[in-house]
Amino acid sequence: MPRLFTMAKSTVFNLIRIFKSSVSAVLPENIMKDTVKYNHNSKELNIDGISVSLLNRNVYLVGTGKAVQDMALKVDQILGPKIKQGIISIPTGSLHYNARNGNVMYYEGARNNLPDANAQATAIKVKTMISQLSDTDILIVLISGGGSALLPLPKEPMTLEDKTDVIKLLANAGADITELNTVRKKLSQIKGGQLAIMAQPADVISLILSDIVGDPLDMIASGPTSENKDHPNAAIDIIKKYNLYDQLPNSTKIILKNVEDHKLFPNHKVKNLIIGSNKLSINAAVNECKAMDFSSIALTNIVTGNVRDIAQKYVKLSKIFCDFILKDLSKNSLKEKLLCLDIPGVNECLDNIDGLDVSKKNICLILGGEITVEVKGQGKGGRNQQLALEFSNYIHKIKDNFKDFEVYLLSAGTDGIDGPTDAAGAIGYIELVSDAMKENIIINEYINNNDTYNFYKIFKKGLMHVITGHTNTNVMDIHIILIIKKSTI
Repeated sequence: MPRLFTMAKSTVFNLIRIFKSSVSAVLPENIMKDTVKYNHNSKELNIDGISVSLLNRNVYLVGTGKAVQDMALKVDQILGPKIKQGIISIPTGSLHYNARNGNVMYYEGARNNLPDANAQATAIKVKTMISQLSDTDILIVLISGGGSALLPLPKEPMTLEDKTDVIKLLANAGADITELNTVRKKLSQIKGGQLAIMAQPADVISLILSDIVGDPLDMIASGPTSENKDHPNAAIDIIKKYNLYDQLPNSTKIILKNVEDHKLFPNHKVKNLIIGSNKLSINAAVNECKAMDFSSIALTNIVTGNVRDIAQKYVKLSKIFCDFILKDLSKNSLKEKLLCLDIPGVNECLDNIDGLDVSKKNICLILGGEITVEVKGQGKGGRNQQLALEFSNYIHKIKDNFKDFEVYLLSAGTDGIDGPTDAAGAIGYIELVSDAMKENIIINEYINNNDTYNFYKIFKKGLMHVITGHTNTNVMDIHIILIIKKSTI
């Protein structure tokens, strides 16, 4: 086996190891055991420091999202028969064998992260259950990324198909997750705090894994238990921003135009607690780098923007750090150049540079967030695979500026699913374009057709594909830039 190929496999292994460590830190079973505690003698429930007496009270459980199955299993294990009934909505194909019995029922739906009839049927079950709660009941709601698609219940007269078409139009036009969820809230019977309102007069406690930049409570899974403070015209303004209003069915226009009176939100009866986020995941990646004797720096956990723009900025980011390693830049000059890149959040992490040891051979820049792709092609892919391939394309154009280094980018979703594919993401690097040409693969054809999944499937027999399967968690994406100094330096 050629030495360079062996080195590439070793680098891929290291990158995936770092990524998996970042996922492990936000696995529900690892978080929940420290968050939920119950004293069976005193009947005291403690959730993230909040104490609640369960004496003569029943607990009901609702969950929606890619990570809630394991969250619910842990709550069920802790509370046991105190849970009167539970309904958990999880992705198609993710049901565990040990989640098939008891008072807590698990329902699959939203194949390929798209709302479907199965997910809607589960939402109806949830509505029926919580509408019957009393003031002595406690509703625990488990929320994670993917929750919007898994609990769809459109306002009448809109159909689920109509609502799905609207969201697809917006996503393909480049709308970000905040814009998508603003529209979802407007069109839904459950989102935008309406689940908590339906559950009244019960007490509601929500445990949330954040998958949105900045951890806004009203946006994660479209905020089913968070007060909706959107302007009544916010959704229609977003749709018009992307020139999509004329393409909408009449049922959607009716709802968008309806400036209904918001029901009073029961803030005194609802507690929303974020128990896991991208920041926790990034910190775990930094610690794993230390364990591997890599030098590392956490730069930001709030990356947003268009994939092509971010790909170019990551190439520039790599070049800046390579210049710093070569001592062509002072630390102050490095910080000034980083500010000029205008990558969201980096300006708040500049002090982390002081702890970076550039004497080590392997240096990791770790970032997180969620970017967008404006889909123009008919191919199969996702934002992480697109970012890895776009990065490779841009860095190839100036590869002569990196003669002393190897540079890799792993971009992957912590949920294990990138777009409507079975891949979490992919790895890009300086020589990817050249290596693809040796295999008679034209990279631009795949980039322009948004067909990055099929590129990585055939390129190097899938070596650069990051495939983990459903991780049962979701705290957005992790971007790992690995800079390796060549031995000649």
